[in-house]
Amino acid sequence: MNRGKASFDRIVTFLLFLVFGGIAFWMIGLRLDFAPAQRIGDYVNRDFWADLSARDNYDTILVIAAVVTGLLGLLLIGINIERKRLGRSASPTSAPTGTIRTSPADVASAVAQTFDRRDDVRSATYRASEDRGTDIIEIRLRIPAEVDVTDINTACRRAAADITAALPGQDVLPRFLLQVEQPAHLE
Repeated sequence: MNRGKASFDRIVTFLLFLVFGGIAFWMIGLRLDFAPAQRIGDYVNRDFWADLSARDNYDTILVIAAVVTGLLGLLLIGINIERKRLGRSASPTSAPTGTIRTSPADVASAVAQTFDRRDDVRSATYRASEDRGTDIIEIRLRIPAEVDVTDINTACRRAAADITAALPGQDVLPRFLLQVEQPAHLE
């Protein structure tokens, strides 16, 4: 998630905190007979709220409230689940006679396939995306518990150097995540 989305989420969360915190203060204060809560209650038109469910357009009010809050919820979900994929970019080694375009996703796929062919790796998956303003190639390796992690670590460092060499001039950060399986139970 980039900084703009994170800031927007924090602002929305803070506003919701203020609204629900204020309502909670008011309700608890009324129960405990606090003077400030009683003063807030004086500003509320109790007749309007008491008669609201008896109004002819109450169903319309509920439908409009449901549609508005549903759209706001979908907007917040849409903002938060979008993931920026990395696209092709021109290589600095391109010449005036032609442009060489490289894709971080293609490089990540090749690295994952290389790891997938190893005997000490159960599976390898990849993702090339932007995470908090940083371009990332993420390789996720599932390995058995018995594997020598130093060999995998060496292979990951070699693959990181290969990724950097394959994407010259692009600021792409390789990330390797190792998921170690449960050890086999001996009987």
